[in-house]
Amino acid sequence: MKKIFLILFLFSSLLQSQTENLEKQETIVQNSVLVEQFSQLAPLGINPYLTVFLTSLCSKLGFHNDYVKTNPFFDNWLIVIVFGLLFFFTASVGTLFKTNKATATIGLMDSYLSKKAALIINAIIILAPILLSNEPTSNEIVYQAGFLSISFKTLLFLVISAYFLIVVMAFKFFIDILIFLSPIPFIDAVLEIGKILVATLFIFISIISPTASVIIAIMMFFVSLFFYRSSKKLINKTTYLLVYPLLNLFKGNDTKLTDDGYLSILILTSTKIGKLKKGAIARLQETDDGILLIKKRLFRSDIIEKIDLGDFHFNQNHLNIIMTNEDHSKSLVLNRSYHKYLNELSERFNIEVRNRKELKLNVKMNFISKVKSFFKSSDIAELKSIAK
Repeated sequence: MKKIFLILFLFSSLLQSQTENLEKQETIVQNSVLVEQFSQLAPLGINPYLTVFLTSLCSKLGFHNDYVKTNPFFDNWLIVIVFGLLFFFTASVGTLFKTNKATATIGLMDSYLSKKAALIINAIIILAPILLSNEPTSNEIVYQAGFLSISFKTLLFLVISAYFLIVVMAFKFFIDILIFLSPIPFIDAVLEIGKILVATLFIFISIISPTASVIIAIMMFFVSLFFYRSSKKLINKTTYLLVYPLLNLFKGNDTKLTDDGYLSILILTSTKIGKLKKGAIARLQETDDGILLIKKRLFRSDIIEKIDLGDFHFNQNHLNIIMTNEDHSKSLVLNRSYHKYLNELSERFNIEVRNRKELKLNVKMNFISKVKSFFKSSDIAELKSIAK
């Protein structure tokens, strides 16, 4: 409920910021631009690469609304080519690899990265007219950031649109996870094609009728917001146990084990620990003040909990490593990225390894073979049982 009031307050502030010091006719024009800006969010929340590719292609072919026509980001053949390649590559990943449950984890990684990409793409679309425009700044309140001057209206729209994408794409990722966990073969690939068709439809609606696209976006937002809290735990669990190990294949040992020179690893809480909720992704880090659990938060202070590992022990499974105390009142989960560092972690934290599973991974395997050896069908059942 607080999130609903917050977004309504920000939206009303955005409208108010446009009416100050403007004639009525100017206000109508400005609000029309605002609607056209918001119309991009619905397709962007489904497939950011397709949205940019198809919108920019339509712009170059003369099919556009005023906002798309005047935005220099879309009026560029290089953007058409780059995002066209990104779309076709991710579409291939989202269909071909998802026909097999072992390699479908690559599709989940792609969905996770698309969430991050959508936020960056959205910011570029909004800021492109400012970065590439030679027109002087208007009389609006502006915030200076080095060489960049951002109006209050633009900054507010950035915040609202980013919040929209975070909520909507989190729900979309939640649906992707549920599909991944389903036993029905090929459903992942079929629904991926369905999402592409829906995104294409929304792109044309955003150009032809921005108002209709905004209404669709608002409906998407409130449906996603309704499920956001209940879906967050499964999202964190799947991201940590399946997506992060794949991303870690591209990282060095120092990145996975240290932060600012201290031993530092990412963990998933499977019990509530202080202010840290069950199912939260946090960092277990050695410091001069002892061992801390640190959860970084955007726009808010970090959650920091001191933890005593004196009576903890390790239990190793195929999918993860459970790190728990004797009465199981405190329990942490380590993903399979840390299997090969288990002895080192045992020594550094002075924690006994009670159960150990022998795992074999041929480092000479190609990426696809490594993924197949990483995750087995039994891991899906295990994923459902962890941190319920």
